[in-house]
Amino acid sequence: MNEKTKSLIRRRMIIALAIIVAIVFTAYIYLANAIKIYELDQQKINIAQEIENEKIRSNQLDEQVKQMGSKNYVENFARKYLGLYYPDETIVILESQENAAESDGKTVEQ
Repeated sequence: MNEKTKSLIRRRMIIALAIIVAIVFTAYIYLANAIKIYELDQQKINIAQEIENEKIRSNQLDEQVKQMGSKNYVENFARKYLGLYYPDETIVILESQENAAESDGKTVEQ
């Protein structure tokens, strides 16, 4: 082979190598971006689900706030947490089996 042929072969190999490197680099960039897009789509789906859950929770809290103003809610709250009752009511407290056994000094088997 003469010098001209060797030079031509080297030049073609360099061009082929440059093309291969460019293709590999482009494929790497494409795959990296595709992975990033997939991750962002998953994050978007998760955030949309969280937003939906919070909307449901907000609606539940709105309903609870509406109920707080009702006479029935106020009455139940006063009975349960404040121990209040109407003057003409008689309060009856029932002991559970465990509490009854403790007060009798005996154990209750379930």
